[in-house]
Amino acid sequence: MNQSSMQAAVWYAARDIRVEQVPVPTISGPHEVKVKVAACGICGSDLHEYAAGPIFIPVGKPHPISGEQAPIIMGHEFAGEVVEVGEKVTRVKVGDRVAIEPILSPQQGWRLSDGAL
Repeated sequence: MNQSSMQAAVWYAARDIRVEQVPVPTISGPHEVKVKVAACGICGSDLHEYAAGPIFIPVGKPHPISGEQAPIIMGHEFAGEVVEVGEKVTRVKVGDRVAIEPILSPQQGWRLSDGAL
């Protein structure tokens, strides 16, 4: 494994999750934060997707908010260290330890990438 790739649990279908080498994500927006994952748990929605999905994971067309679709990296509740921040991020800095439970919401036009940090 090198610095341009990492291991991730990738969901393809019910009972089909594969640990694969994937590119390390990059930040592309001024409000984005990159976190080096130190720990990641398996939550109830992950278990349901594994056992009987797709339930929430979009297959065949992009999710209307995130734009993501299967195959998709699992593990959305995690903790780690901030390693990079966009130019407009003000509430965290490189080196901060954070716990993440990302939520994208269409309510009032707010999205995590629109400046929640």
